Amino acid sequence: MNLKSFKINLPKTWQEASRTGGENQVNVRVYHINPLSKIDPKRFEDQVTYKGEESVTRLAVQSPARGLRPAGEIFKTFESLITAGIMPPDMMNMGKLDELRRGYKDPRGGRPEESDIANDIDIIQYPDEKTAWQALKNKGLMQTQGLDVPMPGGVTIPGMPENMTMSDFFQSDMLKNLIPKDQLDKLGKMQETIKKAQQQMPGIKQNLEKKGVKYGEGEYLGCKTVFMKTPNQTPPPEAAKSVSSPSANIAGLGMGGKGADEQGGGGHIAHLDPLPKFKEPYSATNTMYLGLLYKNFVIDGPLLWGVDQLPSGNTPCYSLNKTKEVTSTEVINGKPFTGAVIVPLPSTFAQEGYLNKEEVEKIYQDIISKLK
Repeated sequence: MNLKSFKINLPKTWQEASRTGGENQVNVRVYHINPLSKIDPKRFEDQVTYKGEESVTRLAVQSPARGLRPAGEIFKTFESLITAGIMPPDMMNMGKLDELRRGYKDPRGGRPEESDIANDIDIIQYPDEKTAWQALKNKGLMQTQGLDVPMPGGVTIPGMPENMTMSDFFQSDMLKNLIPKDQLDKLGKMQETIKKAQQQMPGIKQNLEKKGVKYGEGEYLGCKTVFMKTPNQTPPPEAAKSVSSPSANIAGLGMGGKGADEQGGGGHIAHLDPLPKFKEPYSATNTMYLGLLYKNFVIDGPLLWGVDQLPSGNTPCYSLNKTKEVTSTEVINGKPFTGAVIVPLPSTFAQEGYLNKEEVEKIYQDIISKLK
C-alpha cells in the first residue's frame, strides 16, 4: 500500500497542515480549529438593547471550563494586558509576545491562530505483522531497557548471537565494514554513547517503578496496543453540582455571580436552563497509548499519546449559537416594564465542535478502516 497518497477523512473541525514521508511511512500533521475563534467576541459579554421601554438582554455564552482556547485569543489577551500596563514588562512585553507568536507558527506551515492544538499522526508499514508487532513492543521495552531489545523481524547475522538485540547490532564491529571510513570516528562516538546509556538503564527502570510507571500490552480501538500507565495526579472529582445551585461560582462569565439567587433577584442564573449533571469516568491512572498494530501497520504519534486525557464529547456546556427567549414583565412604581432575555441553551462539547476524545478516536477508526 502506498502511504504517500493515503487520505484521512478528518472531521469538519480538523484540517491537515502538512505531510512528509514516502510509500512505506508517512507523517501527517493535523490541527483542530477552536469554535470560539468563529464567534463574535461580543457573544461573551452581556448585551442590552432597548425598543422603547422594552429591554432585550442577550446573555453571554459561558466558555467551557475544560476547553482549550484558540491561540489567537490568548495572544490578544496578552496584548490588552501589556497595553493597559497590567502585565509586568519583565514577564511579557510586545517584543516577547512577537517572539512567542513566531515560535507558535508551525515551521512546517499551515497552522493558524484559530487552532488550539496541532499534533502528528504517524503510519509505518512493515514487511509482515510479526515484524510490526516487535517494532511496536520495542517502543515500550526501550523505556526501561534502552536498545537491549530484540531486532524487529528476527534478523540474524553470521557471527552474531542468535537472539541479537539492537544494542548488539549497533555496538558490533561489523558496522565498521558498512560505513565510509571517514565516518568511523562518528561510529565510535555513537557506540560509546550507547554503551553509557545502557549502563544507566537499570537506574532509570528503578526510578520509573518508584514513580508507579508501568508498561503493558492490551487492545484499543480493536487493535493490539502497547501502553504506559502513570498515577493520576488529579484527585477524584467531587459530586457534580448543578449550575443553577446558589453555590455555583460562575462570576465573571456573564451568568450571574456566586449567591445571586440568595440576593433575591436571582441574577442571570434564574433564566438559565441548568446544565445536566455529568460525571466523567475517573481512573486512578492515566494511559498513554504508544501505538496501534493493525495487520502489518503501526499507527502512532503525539495525537494518539494524549487521546485518553481529552474531555468527553458529552461534557456539558452552553451553546455558542442556539438560544431561547424568555419574556417577563415587572411592575416598578406602579408602571409595567417588559423585558426579553435571550439565553444560550445547554449543549455538549461534541455539538459545539470543541476538542473531545470521541472525535479524535473517529480519526483513528477512519485510518484503521482504510489500511489494507
